[in-house]
Amino acid sequence: MQKLSTTTAGDGDPPLVLIHGWTCDHRAMAPVAAAFPDHRSTLVDLLGHGRSPKASDYSIEAQAAAVLAVAPERAVYIGHSMGAQVAIAAAVAAPGRVSAIVLLDPAFIAPHEKALAFGEGMRAQLARVDIPAMIELFGRNQIVSASDPAAVEEIIGVMKANDPAVTRTAWDAILDWDGRAAIAAVGCPVLLIAIDKPLNRPADVARLNPRIVTGQVAISGHMLQFEVMDQVAAMIRRFLQINISVIAG
Repeated sequence: MQKLSTTTAGDGDPPLVLIHGWTCDHRAMAPVAAAFPDHRSTLVDLLGHGRSPKASDYSIEAQAAAVLAVAPERAVYIGHSMGAQVAIAAAVAAPGRVSAIVLLDPAFIAPHEKALAFGEGMRAQLARVDIPAMIELFGRNQIVSASDPAAVEEIIGVMKANDPAVTRTAWDAILDWDGRAAIAAVGCPVLLIAIDKPLNRPADVARLNPRIVTGQVAISGHMLQFEVMDQVAAMIRRFLQINISVIAG
């Protein structure tokens, strides 16, 4: 198995595994690591993203296996967008190693009809348009008001530079993954944090698994960690506090 590139930050337990979204790299999760300096964070670059190698398989399950290969034991996995799907898949594949998962405005799990139409529309566009230009527009449309505009510009540059072939294949993986079956199989505590207009209605996802608790941030686009990390961090801290005995094992 090809080994992912990782970056570490902070120190303390429980360890956190931070998983970025589609076309991004570890820098997309830097605001989360910065909000939790008292935890040892492992920030990954997924297969075909950032400094990690390309692969023949970009399925969500393959990405989860690659993350598990570099992750510490009994960690809390925090994933954004596609990274949330990867966190769920890791929890299903290795329940003894994933103590809890946090899903930051996840990509498709139990998407509503309008979200599915958006996903298929994106798939069609990716087959025929200039991908870097499309991705730049896509990235900018995910932000309402950034707390650190320079960091957003950096991550948009990363998104535009991603290999177009990986970008297309990874979107197929995001859209084709069976999120309903996966989330129903998760046995650890789950926190889902949604934005105002999410791809998955929190109540729809929560109905699939009684372990899920949900929260929603206000006045934020999809890149919520660059906009309202104070709201996000408060919910994650409360979640960790409440589940400390489960997470500690």
